[in-house]
Amino acid sequence: MEKQFYSKLCIAESIKFVTDEANRNGTGQQMIERFSCNLATILARDKEVVAVMLTTSINSCTVYISKRDWFKKDDEYIRKIERHLRSISKDAPITLVNALKRDDVRALFKDVMAYCSVKFESRFEKLKKDITRNQDEPYIKSFRSFMGDASIDVDNIKDVERHVISRVCCKYYKKVKTSPAISERFLRHLKKVGSYIGSLINITRCVCNEFHRDQISNLELRKLHPDTTFQTISSWNSIIQKYFDNPKEFKDFRNACLNDTDTKKKLIEIYGEPLATQLDSEIRLGVCLHAEMNILADIINRKDKRRAFIATSKNCCYLCELYIKFARDRRYNIVVSGSHKKIYHAWKLPDIKDYNFWKDSLSYLLSNLNQIIGNEVKKRNILLSDDSFDLGDQEIKEGIDAIFV
Repeated sequence: MEKQFYSKLCIAESIKFVTDEANRNGTGQQMIERFSCNLATILARDKEVVAVMLTTSINSCTVYISKRDWFKKDDEYIRKIERHLRSISKDAPITLVNALKRDDVRALFKDVMAYCSVKFESRFEKLKKDITRNQDEPYIKSFRSFMGDASIDVDNIKDVERHVISRVCCKYYKKVKTSPAISERFLRHLKKVGSYIGSLINITRCVCNEFHRDQISNLELRKLHPDTTFQTISSWNSIIQKYFDNPKEFKDFRNACLNDTDTKKKLIEIYGEPLATQLDSEIRLGVCLHAEMNILADIINRKDKRRAFIATSKNCCYLCELYIKFARDRRYNIVVSGSHKKIYHAWKLPDIKDYNFWKDSLSYLLSNLNQIIGNEVKKRNILLSDDSFDLGDQEIKEGIDAIFV
C-alpha cells in the first residue's frame, strides 16, 4: 500500500503538477503567530523551506525549527538569533525608535541580512525582471519614482545595500498592496523583497513588548532533524495502464504525454532517461519529510491536540495541506498560513507511531491521488478525442455545410 502511494504520487506530479489555485489568504494572526512567520522568513537561508512552531508558557518560549538540511553555519546563526532576542527582551518595554539605536538590535539586523543574502538576491532578481518587462506600466513608473525619492537608481541598484532596498520595498508594498491596478505577480515579488526588513521590524516590536518579556528573555530555538529515506517506485506504465479499458487508449495517452513539452520534462525529472526504458521500469527514489510535516509528526506522536500554529517560509504543498486536513478531522487543531497546491513526488509520508492513524492517513492520501490521476486521464482522453476529429471527413463536411444552407 505504501509503495502504491509513492508510485501514484510520482504519476500525479508527472501529469498534474498543480491541483488548484494557490491559497494565500492565510488566517488572522495574533502577534505571537506573526512572530513565528517572521522567524520563518529570517531562518530560510537559500531555496530551502523552513517551518517554525512556537510554544509558550508563563515565563518561557520554545521555537521548534524544521528544515531539510542543517549545517554548522546554521547552528551558529540560530545561537546568534537566540542570543540577540533574549538580550533585547530583557530590557522591555522599549520603543522601536530607541531599540533601533541598540547594538544588539543592529547586530540582529546585520546578521539576518548577511545570512539571507542568497535568498534575498534571488527574490530581488525576480522583482527587477518585473520592472524591466513591464517598464511602460503606470505602476512600474510609480515604483521607479518612489525609489528615486529614496535616492535609489533602479538601473544601478547593485550599489545599494540590501537593507535599504528591503526597507523601501516594504514601505511601498504597504502603500499599494490593495491596488487592483497593480499586477499580482509584481506585488508578490515586492512583498518578498520587503519581507526581510518588515519581519525584522515586527520581531523587534514583539521582543520589545513588556507583555512577552518573560517568555522571550528565556527563548530557546530547538532544531528538529530531517527525515529522509529511499523508496521503491513502480513503473509509470504499470500504474497508469490500470486507468484504461484497452491498450490503444493507454498508448494514445502515453504518446500525448511524451509529445507534451512540459509533461515530458516532468517525466524525465522524475523517472530519468531514456524514457522508453525508464517508464517501464521500477526506480529507487529519495524522499524527504517536508519541514511542516516534521513538526506535525512530532505533535501527533505526542498526541497534543492543543492549538498549534505552524509558520513556513514557503506555503504548504498540496499533500502537506491534505495531510493537515486529515489531522484536523482527527481533532488536531493545526493552523498554517497558506498553500500553493503543487504536488512534489519526493514527498515523504510522516512516520506516525499510532498505526491506525498512519494507515487511515495513507488510505486518505491514496484516495485523493486516485481521483487526481483519474480526472486528469479522463480530461486528456477527451482532448485526444477532440484532436482526432478530422475536418476533412466527407460526412462532417456535408453536415457543417448543411447548417448554413
